Amino acid sequence: MIKNIGVFCASGNQINHQYFDEAAVLGDWIGKTGRTLVYGGANIGLMEETAQHVKKHEGKIIGIITYKICTLGKKSSLPDQQIVVNDLNERKQKMIDLADIFIALPGGFGTLDEIFTVIASAQLEYHQKHVIFCNTNGFYNNLLNQIEIFYKQRFASEKYLNNYTVAKNISECITIIENIESKQ
Repeated sequence: MIKNIGVFCASGNQINHQYFDEAAVLGDWIGKTGRTLVYGGANIGLMEETAQHVKKHEGKIIGIITYKICTLGKKSSLPDQQIVVNDLNERKQKMIDLADIFIALPGGFGTLDEIFTVIASAQLEYHQKHVIFCNTNGFYNNLLNQIEIFYKQRFASEKYLNNYTVAKNISECITIIENIESKQ
């Protein structure tokens, strides 16, 4: 079973509610299936929404948060285990160490940084973790088009395709994980 689900996502509250609904479905699934959420540990945005729904179903939560974010008063009270690290690079590495797979909900620059770190480091065989882009409402379409340009113009090898999958919504993300598990 894929136990520890790493989630990269928005830490802002001013986004379309549709994205919060998807985060809630993901949190419900993690909690109901006895999995563990591994995430950024903040008390805002899709991070907190996902964590609230995991906790509602008595799922386990590991928050990995930077000291700086804690000093800003944005530390969630929901994690069962809260790991405070020095900076974002240390946070990404700790998440890679602890998660079995990653789901990238819609997010901003921090989310993109996390996604590309996981994909690039998997390509270099530092780990074998996979990223699933949750492309709700076509959120990642333009980014995925740019990635296609990387391949077409030979800035990236198509081997990178082995390190990520695109799902149209959170239900499809869950199906992908369940299909991976059925083959294990």
